[in-house]
Amino acid sequence: MRSKILFYSLLVVLMLAAGCARTRIPSPRGMGEAPYPGGSPVDVLAYFEGIPYRGDGAINHHGDFTLFATPEILFSKPGLNCSGFTVAASRYLFRRNLLLNDMTIDRLGDSGKDSPYGQDWDFGYDVVLNVTEGMNRKVMLPFGETAQIEGSNGMTLRGFELHDRDAWRDVISRMRPGMIYLFSMNKPVSFKNYTLLHYHVGLIVPDDKGHVWLCHATTKGGVNKADITDQAALDRIINANPDGSLGPRSILIIEVPSRVGFSAALNTITK
Repeated sequence: MRSKILFYSLLVVLMLAAGCARTRIPSPRGMGEAPYPGGSPVDVLAYFEGIPYRGDGAINHHGDFTLFATPEILFSKPGLNCSGFTVAASRYLFRRNLLLNDMTIDRLGDSGKDSPYGQDWDFGYDVVLNVTEGMNRKVMLPFGETAQIEGSNGMTLRGFELHDRDAWRDVISRMRPGMIYLFSMNKPVSFKNYTLLHYHVGLIVPDDKGHVWLCHATTKGGVNKADITDQAALDRIINANPDGSLGPRSILIIEVPSRVGFSAALNTITK
């Protein structure tokens, strides 16, 4: 039995190494070696934590710090906005060397320059769905509610109210290790022809110690994370996004499975 486990352990290591070699996700320039793709999600968050905020900041698939809107501009120092962090970290979480152009696709053709709702009004909605395209996705809603991504759009699929703490407790209680959660915060607005904005995105990662880490890039804090099982930490996030006179803010959370790590792969093979 011992020799069998050792054999399968070696086999899994070789499989993971081969997978990483095929994925070829370069480390961001000037940041040192990144966690291996498909490894510990908590390690991925820790790797990006502390990167300063840069408006429109992103990392391209070559590992260069750049901008979404002007990818020909490259920076020698790190800097990310919320979408840039979400895309960059997702490359390692899902072993996909995501292209920035693919992440900004206007999925429903409803937020272009001539959109009656305003250009890029659903940018965050498109980003989280473009990142998770082709994955087994589930909308996380409280109290047994359900919703489908297919047939929905950024107006009709907004998630639950951001300030509903009971809803948060219910949703957090159903988050589990081995799954990754992408979110898009959205709010009603009234300027030009805009009525709604999906304005902020990020990641939520549960670990095997009972923590649930919400990680995002903010203007003052750069890339930072908080354990939202701690009510005080969750309150700080909620209070930083106050409701306005136009109505409550909401948060759309999408659940997807993370890539299989060493332990899960070994357990699967040896069963």
